Amino acid sequence: MSSRTATNRTKTPAPRRAAQEDARSELVIDFERYVPTVLSSLVAKLRANANAFFPQAYGVSLAEWRVLSFLREHEPASAYDIWTNAQLDKAVVSRETTSLKKKGLIELTPVRGSARNRTEIRLTSQGVALLDRSLDEILRRHSNLTAGLDAKALDGFFRVVAHIEHRIPHMADQTSKAVPAHAPVKRIAKRRPPTGA
Repeated sequence: MSSRTATNRTKTPAPRRAAQEDARSELVIDFERYVPTVLSSLVAKLRANANAFFPQAYGVSLAEWRVLSFLREHEPASAYDIWTNAQLDKAVVSRETTSLKKKGLIELTPVRGSARNRTEIRLTSQGVALLDRSLDEILRRHSNLTAGLDAKALDGFFRVVAHIEHRIPHMADQTSKAVPAHAPVKRIAKRRPPTGA
């Protein structure tokens, strides 16, 4: 009796269903959980929303408002200072500073004796007034965007963003071939026969 029990206990288990599923399905990228795509989509939607809001509300583009905001904290600044520290493209900074000058929101002053004809950029009183006027509305929009998230959740979000930014240079690193449980993949039914079939 005991020997039968031992035999039953060591009986080879039936093949797992997953193996059968593997034969009839294949892995594909799940773009709803693929971090680069999720972030790119989020940024595109935020940018589109802001590009519709700023011209209508304040007569400036999102990029122009970014330049004005940078100057409010760091003026006087050069165009080089802006595009290297405000995460804005060099060509964008050049275009937007020209536009802002025409609108009377900034002033450009050549730096005497500068080896590269350096120009200092400052806000005009109209530029300062625009930023003051927009502050409450910008804070309201941010509050609406993050509604439902407490300070702890937001701190966690910023930590995740900082971690991902730090990991970007490592995306090409050689890693284990094992697919982690949180990998952005899903299974779909095979739509074509194996190669050579």
